[in-house]
Amino acid sequence: MYKKINLQEDEHVLSTLTGLLEIFDGVQNIYYGDLFLTNKRLYVVSTKLINVEKSFWFNGEMRDIEHTALIVGERRIVVRWAYYGNLLYFIKAFQRLNVNV
Repeated sequence: MYKKINLQEDEHVLSTLTGLLEIFDGVQNIYYGDLFLTNKRLYVVSTKLINVEKSFWFNGEMRDIEHTALIVGERRIVVRWAYYGNLLYFIKAFQRLNVNV
């Protein structure tokens, strides 16, 4: 289901998943869609029921992993069910990115 996304000039995709995503950014929402990890952000794209595109930029934000929650600043993304893609690889890529900052 991967959709082509617009990237900045020095941005590149490190890993991608398709599945059920729980996002808390002040309000809890659950989407079925794609989660892209780039060197600059986490990017969510969902075209089921409602079209949603959200970017969680890393710009100086604290990044962490708590259990299976990817944390960027005050926002959390939990992959509840991975339909396509390797969740373990995705999490390791997120951790490596955090180390390289």
